[in-house]
Amino acid sequence: MKKLIINTLLFLIPIVILIVVLPIDKRLKYQGLKDDCFNHGIWIYDRINNNDKPIDIAFMGSSHTVNGIDDKLISENNQIGEAVNLGYCRLGRNLSYALLKDLIAKKKIKHLILEVLEDEDRYSHPIFPYISSTYDVLLPTPFFNRDILSDIWTHFVYKTEILQDVIYQQEQRAPIRLEEYGFTTSTDTASVEYLDAIALERSKPVPPMSKFERDFHMNFARKYLSKLYQICNENNIQITFLYIPAYGSLLVKPKEFETYSKYGKVLIVPRQILENKHNWYDKGHLNQAGATALSLWLIAQMNDINTK
Repeated sequence: MKKLIINTLLFLIPIVILIVVLPIDKRLKYQGLKDDCFNHGIWIYDRINNNDKPIDIAFMGSSHTVNGIDDKLISENNQIGEAVNLGYCRLGRNLSYALLKDLIAKKKIKHLILEVLEDEDRYSHPIFPYISSTYDVLLPTPFFNRDILSDIWTHFVYKTEILQDVIYQQEQRAPIRLEEYGFTTSTDTASVEYLDAIALERSKPVPPMSKFERDFHMNFARKYLSKLYQICNENNIQITFLYIPAYGSLLVKPKEFETYSKYGKVLIVPRQILENKHNWYDKGHLNQAGATALSLWLIAQMNDINTK
């Protein structure tokens, strides 16, 4: 039995090493996410790598950013340059880190605007292990990272699947996407009754965490925020944080306001935009009218920052 285990390990170890060291076409990593976030991943890859147009201002965040930032409108009216909405569905601060590393390798950006919500998400983004390098997956921020083992497993399984597809030619390469902008939202408007019920639910008090609990749970996100700032600092990129809370939120400022303020300016969206029921298509996402209002306000803020 012992000999069998040793022989099995001797057989598997070279295979694992081969999977680790073999390079993978990164576009195939994004292409494999076609069933996630309305196939937005391949567009992000192509906008960064296969589109010659510049990205002067990069917006990064979750679906709040995807639905709330009209990058075409901003590009046509700001004094800094071409704005691109690189938001992606769901939460996890390490995705912004992975995307920013890809972005600075291909584009010379001037300004990074990071979405922040009421509070930082504690965990790894679901697609981080799919698109990140083996190095970043194996050596992430290790402590306080609940998902480290599942991320490593997912990364190697996905990499193996891509290698199989390449070897057996099972996957056709998707056409290059050349759309310039990433904004998309709905023209629908949520009902007043629905939004009132959401606001009532959010008005209920939530017991606060102790400082020890908060520091423990926020360590993961804070480490990645520090990494993002370090990249921006080394590449002469201005970093700004944009607070986009959900409808009915009572928090005027995000809970991690002090953390963000160490690295850059925090933009607080006016309450008249956030409290306007005509600006939402569900409890967390702005509709076309809301995105237009937010983007016009942002243009004024960005032009003001640029003149200082």
